[in-house]
Amino acid sequence: MVENPIKILSEDRCWELLAAHEFGRLALAVGGEVDIYPVNFVVHEKKIYFRTASGQKLSEVVISRKAAFEIDEVIDGTARSVVVHGNAHWLTSETDLDAVEALGLRTYSPTYKTNWVEVEPVSVSGREFEIGAEPADEL
Repeated sequence: MVENPIKILSEDRCWELLAAHEFGRLALAVGGEVDIYPVNFVVHEKKIYFRTASGQKLSEVVISRKAAFEIDEVIDGTARSVVVHGNAHWLTSETDLDAVEALGLRTYSPTYKTNWVEVEPVSVSGREFEIGAEPADEL
């Protein structure tokens, strides 16, 4: 019997990986359709924050609120991924906005993004495995 090559990451390790990255994918479902948006982000106190312009993504956050967020990497022959399921909130209070502005998130695209969104996690999971050939069939 072959040992399972997939390692489940601890929640702490998942947050370490999230904090080490700045680019991920946000998934939102509205009306039976799922959209996935690339976003650059920052982690603070085990929450995910990103900026967005007014438009479809912000509208879906307001309507859906349920979100999934994902990062992945392949480094030195090891693949890792982290998925956060949670609730997305459009931040509107001055206190919240002042706090997240201080986090220093820089946007990648040259667009005007005045809206902040917070993803509050409900669950966090991650996996890791060494990249390699598929094992031979067992008899």
